[in-house]
Amino acid sequence: MQKVQIRVVSTTSDGVNKPQTSENKYQGTMAEKNGKYYCFYDEEKGSGLEGTKTTIKWDQERVILIRSGSLNHRQEFCEGLKDYSTYQTPYMEIPLVTDTKYLNTYFLNGAWCLEMEYSLEHSGETYGDMKIFIEIREATISGH
Repeated sequence: MQKVQIRVVSTTSDGVNKPQTSENKYQGTMAEKNGKYYCFYDEEKGSGLEGTKTTIKWDQERVILIRSGSLNHRQEFCEGLKDYSTYQTPYMEIPLVTDTKYLNTYFLNGAWCLEMEYSLEHSGETYGDMKIFIEIREATISGH
């Protein structure tokens, strides 16, 4: 396993309010097996997801986010795919539909880049349009 730095930039737009963007950085590990890549990291305290491990699995055609621990969720992204999933918390289960509009995975300047654009639905209502950019880069010796 290779140590990596992960940067996740998320933008949410509900079509009414100004889009909201957040950026989070994590330390994790990465591996490759049978042409698929895997990245593992722990969600941080204060994120609302503490106690959760996140796995990102990807190849050229799809990205799968798996969260397990304090909450459980498996979300699949593939251009043109509608993914039906359940976001499970200790208090409730929330049915979600992820409709992937755009997906691009590529290796550039020493980093894996995963770009996804999708709409998210909850109980038949559109929650919003989402954009996620994930950068996975080998950790440097100094940690920066």
